[in-house]
Amino acid sequence: MEGVIVYGWVILGEAATKRVNGQEIIITAGRSGDLGAAIRAWEDGERHRMSYELGNLGRLVNDALDRLRQARDV
Repeated sequence: MEGVIVYGWVILGEAATKRVNGQEIIITAGRSGDLGAAIRAWEDGERHRMSYELGNLGRLVNDALDRLRQARDV
């Protein structure tokens, strides 16, 4: 069976797979039977996770810069 590639996802019947950061992600259509909706839900969750992690990283960098500025001013 040969898969179809759509936006980086390899679609094989009722399942889709994609390699992300070295990990193989497998999405199935599930009970709804809507593979597109399942992929969109996973991508939305991944987008929210990445945004949250980048926000945390930004706060860490800002805190480190504030400490450097305070140390310089002493």
